Amino acid sequence: MLKEYREISGPVHEDADVCVIGTGAGGAVAAKELAEKGLTVVVLEEGSLFTVKNFNQDPGDMLAMMYRDSGTTMALGIPPAFITMGKCIGGTTTVNSATCFRTPPEVFEEWSQNWGCEGLTCEELVPHFEKVEREISVVELSEDVLGNVYKIVRRGAERLGLKARPLKHNVKGCEGAGVCQWGCIRGAKQSMDVTYVPKAERAGAHIYANCRAVKIGVENGRVTGVQGVFVDPCTGAKGYGLSVKARVVCLAMGALITPAFLLKNGLADSSGMVGRGLTIHPCGRVVAEMDEVVDGHHGVSQGGLIDAYKDEGIMLEGVFVPPAIMAMALPGVGEEHKALAKRYRNLAAFGVMVSDTTRGRVLPGLFGYPFTAFYSLKREDAEKLHKGIGYLADIFFAAGAKRVFTGCYPMPVLGSKAELKRFKGMRFKPRHFEVMAFHPLGTCRMGNDPRQSVLDLNLETHDIKGLFIPDGSPFPTSLGVNPQETIMAFADRTAGYIAEHIGRY
Repeated sequence: MLKEYREISGPVHEDADVCVIGTGAGGAVAAKELAEKGLTVVVLEEGSLFTVKNFNQDPGDMLAMMYRDSGTTMALGIPPAFITMGKCIGGTTTVNSATCFRTPPEVFEEWSQNWGCEGLTCEELVPHFEKVEREISVVELSEDVLGNVYKIVRRGAERLGLKARPLKHNVKGCEGAGVCQWGCIRGAKQSMDVTYVPKAERAGAHIYANCRAVKIGVENGRVTGVQGVFVDPCTGAKGYGLSVKARVVCLAMGALITPAFLLKNGLADSSGMVGRGLTIHPCGRVVAEMDEVVDGHHGVSQGGLIDAYKDEGIMLEGVFVPPAIMAMALPGVGEEHKALAKRYRNLAAFGVMVSDTTRGRVLPGLFGYPFTAFYSLKREDAEKLHKGIGYLADIFFAAGAKRVFTGCYPMPVLGSKAELKRFKGMRFKPRHFEVMAFHPLGTCRMGNDPRQSVLDLNLETHDIKGLFIPDGSPFPTSLGVNPQETIMAFADRTAGYIAEHIGRY
């Protein structure tokens, strides 16, 4: 059963084993697994349900419809960083690029050695990765859907002795429509809204869309349930209330909203670590002007990667966007900018993603907004971003680019290898970069010491029995890769633990 705001005719009261808040990579997995194990499950999702019939390929419409703040969510700092987040059934999985990675083994080693996660091993998670990969059909992309941008980057990389390779995506029958982030018009992307959520519903879970969690009940150090309110998705007006009596609560609002919600409600912060430790994978987009027609909108938007620099904390991954979004990455004003925009068919774009050492903070928002995020890029992370942009510029020039647009000031345009050499020799400050971010993590980190962490290694809060956080909040550091699979694997593991120990709650 899935019900939206318009179907609710009075206050809702539910009695369940588990209440799950959020339907993204963590919440949807937890809901489906627990429901299939025979537990009674109620799911709350603030956003609406959208299907293929709603996807019109207009980025403006899709941003307004499926993204939080129409895609303008921002972490305040130097420089300010835009963080894209889905607000719909399926959460960010519905609007992401479908890129899939397992957590690198060295990340587990770092967590164990430096972040109090002794006993958590890469080997333990392998069965969970294998399971979620089967559920969402993780495959390496075929050549016919990769598009010309990938081929250009691969050409440049090979000329420099580097290797580019296709990414793995969670797709079935992908045709390379090029609009992954605006809703898959072919229904090929195996996001939570078409995989785990329907399976949770078929297994008996009660799912309520347009329902905002307001309060988690706690008595004697144990959760008792959740209070929520239905919200009109068009006007924002509050409607009827919802109350769920539950033995266990899985809070999976994401690494920005989850900690703010806890702080607002005065929960689970005896360590003082809730909301601290924010990492965001700072990203830059590099655009190249080619003589050849690229038509980068044909093929998947994020098809390939170059990981030759991963030991430096730098990953190069494909990213291509429609003209209205691409225009924001182009320098100049007036006729200069117009002329560049007219060259859209000749533009190729690729992204730089940095494993950050910067740590930001999340606090409750003001004036009804769910959170406020602060993040100021450390110089060492800015230097990594600078190096990554330089690496990509090298690749594009090797592939035959006429000009390269860096997104960095004061050198936004590189017209030659000589200018690139000068660019590489410059010292940039964090404020000189335009920063995008896609993977907020780390704001309720896990660990064995309750004084230094919010969660234990099963993702249960140290302070409150029965309160679990299976989203991106638990991870102590940047993963160095896209986190979708990691969140899902940990949520699957946590669901198994809850089902096995439900009698304790």
